[in-house]
Amino acid sequence: MALSLEDSRVWLVEELPSYCPTPPFHASEAMPEWPDAELSVEDNPAYRGVRRIFKSMGLDAEAFGTTAWNPLGNVIKPGDTVVLKPSLVSHFNHRTGRKRTGDTDSLVTHGSVVRAVADYAARAAGSGGTLIICDCPIQGASWDALVRLTGLDAVVEHLHRAFPNTDVRLVDYRLGKAVTRHGSVVERSVADSGIRGHTEVDLGALSLLASDDFRGPGFDITQYGSERMRSAHTSTVNKCIFPNDVLHADMVINLPKMKTHEKTGMTCALKNLVGINGHKDYLPHFRCGSPRTGGDEYPDGNWWWDLTWAVVHHEWNLESGRKKALLRFLGRVMRRLSPLVGGFSSERYRLGGGSWTGNDTAWRMVLDINRAFFYYDREAGEVRAEPYPKLSYLTIVDALVAGEGEGPLSPTPVPCGLLLASFNPVAADTAAATLMGFEPQRLRIVQNAYQFE
Repeated sequence: MALSLEDSRVWLVEELPSYCPTPPFHASEAMPEWPDAELSVEDNPAYRGVRRIFKSMGLDAEAFGTTAWNPLGNVIKPGDTVVLKPSLVSHFNHRTGRKRTGDTDSLVTHGSVVRAVADYAARAAGSGGTLIICDCPIQGASWDALVRLTGLDAVVEHLHRAFPNTDVRLVDYRLGKAVTRHGSVVERSVADSGIRGHTEVDLGALSLLASDDFRGPGFDITQYGSERMRSAHTSTVNKCIFPNDVLHADMVINLPKMKTHEKTGMTCALKNLVGINGHKDYLPHFRCGSPRTGGDEYPDGNWWWDLTWAVVHHEWNLESGRKKALLRFLGRVMRRLSPLVGGFSSERYRLGGGSWTGNDTAWRMVLDINRAFFYYDREAGEVRAEPYPKLSYLTIVDALVAGEGEGPLSPTPVPCGLLLASFNPVAADTAAATLMGFEPQRLRIVQNAYQFE
């Protein structure tokens, strides 16, 4: 079953708003399709919910309840390459800080959801198949800590034992990483050699960022340098960069966490594809400056406000060193002085980096990524008017515990007890937005996605 943006169906199941705490997250009930499986003594709502949602979708309905049930065999052929893309944005909730990881159930896709889907995906891909669990977290995230947090190391060990003839991989596709201290990047490194395993997809004039009356000042992203951004987005070029393993997969199963988002209003299936870009600094998150100067990075302010952000941007553009440290210190001092000199609270700076309702860039970037991925003709090497016919796609949304507030990095947990599934990311996000209490037609990331339908 190839991608069909005409399929607007969304399936939903309700489960307990909790997760099995112990990797590798075995199912807690006996299931005919896994007759020899080890069972968990701890309740596993995610495994139960994933199984229920596959059943409600009518996948391999004739064999349900037997040892032969293979629900994803409807969409995955033996020998296929299957990508599972959970949301692994950070290894700690930035609301509570690195020392106390606090709530992470609302931060990342839970490992028990990944485990359940991976079992059925590996069964369908079978001998000679490939299963890749992957993401590109933010530059300062520790991949090792993320893998431990989500229990994916234990999940992959289980998959190797249970499906020895399936090639199972757990991959961090980031091309750029960083060392952070007290929430700020102090040093960046780039793995240029890894770019050979990636493909640049150029939307050109098809990009939602290409409009002459929109572009204004240069694009940027918080705590990244601007050099790659400037080369990836010009008057004629608008590029994304995807790992070849993901771009050429036969099946992509998107596993987002349902959360609010400071820049786009919400993050779900559409936004989760940001994590298949090797370089985050290919992805415009805002236009530099305030509306007064044609930007949407932050609201209008006074001279002190603009001067402080100029210092901050200068620091972002430096990779490391004493000058970067000095500018970082100066920026912090200027923020502290803002109530006295600038006449406004230092809390106002939380609206910077595009994290406010005036951001008109981030949703465009997200929809560009989806268009570049789904409409890119892998053989012709160009973006076409119709989706690539050989790509199969499914999204399963983890909303057993959702996130609200200052997502995606600092969410507050909401016990929803829901899992959603759809073959269409726009339909999934429309349903998720409604469940979150938004009016979908007022969210630009959802409203404008329908122009690709």
